[in-house]
Amino acid sequence: MSTPEPPAGPPADQPPLTPPPPPADGGGVPPQPPPFSDPGGAPPPPPPGGGYGAPPTGPTDEWSIGNALNYGWAKFQANMSQIIIAGVILVVGVVILEVVGFIIRSILTSPAECHFDNNSNLVCNDGSGFFVQLIATAIMGFLFFLIAQIIGAGIIRGALDITEGRPFVLATVFKTDKIGPVVITSLITTAIVSVGLILCYLPGIVAAFFLQFSLYFLIDKDLAPMDAIKASVNLVKDNLGNVVIWYIVGGLVAVAGFIVCVVGAIFTVPIVLIGTAYTYKKLTGQAVAA
Repeated sequence: MSTPEPPAGPPADQPPLTPPPPPADGGGVPPQPPPFSDPGGAPPPPPPGGGYGAPPTGPTDEWSIGNALNYGWAKFQANMSQIIIAGVILVVGVVILEVVGFIIRSILTSPAECHFDNNSNLVCNDGSGFFVQLIATAIMGFLFFLIAQIIGAGIIRGALDITEGRPFVLATVFKTDKIGPVVITSLITTAIVSVGLILCYLPGIVAAFFLQFSLYFLIDKDLAPMDAIKASVNLVKDNLGNVVIWYIVGGLVAVAGFIVCVVGAIFTVPIVLIGTAYTYKKLTGQAVAA
């Protein structure tokens, strides 16, 4: 009689086989680890665009020079009648400023003059000199920049209304609820730009570049004048590439209107101001009304 053989088992040199533990959820397939998980239990990284783990603050990545100009043009067309009246006021004000500035410059400076002396020699003087010319230019620039900002603040207020879904209303241009802070901010920024103009022009252009959003912050966020100026500097510094592009292209568009018999500025200046309001809103992470 043969002895029955014991059931086959694992080889002696291998550990016994044990069934896998049941899945935690009771299903038939063990749960898969979440993507990007780590043993410490850290959450997966945020989606691109949130920035340092924070939720996105606004569609700043959608800004482009084309979008800004298209938005300015579209909203200009939608509010044309009211904006043209405001544009006429702005352009007339600028022309008056130019005339006054020319008169002041003529009073403060004298051009180089030449004449023949008794020996028929040509004798010339240097006029007022380079430094006096710079001072006169700075004074003219101060008056021009100051009054242009005060006049433009009303259109900036209307442009911000447009970006928030409200129509442009001419009465908005003449509101005086923030005239005190507007004048103070304009005086400070104008003084800074004028000093820059005295220092051979380029520093004044750079100062105007960094201070261009001061009135937007003042009107939109109700900031104090110095806080609005600081906010403008920080916004430009943090978005330097986009702001440089807009400053150059927007400036060329505005100037093109003055070249076309000045009348074109009635169209180009409001378009640029609306485009600047759009740029300001986008770069500060705020929503812009379609």
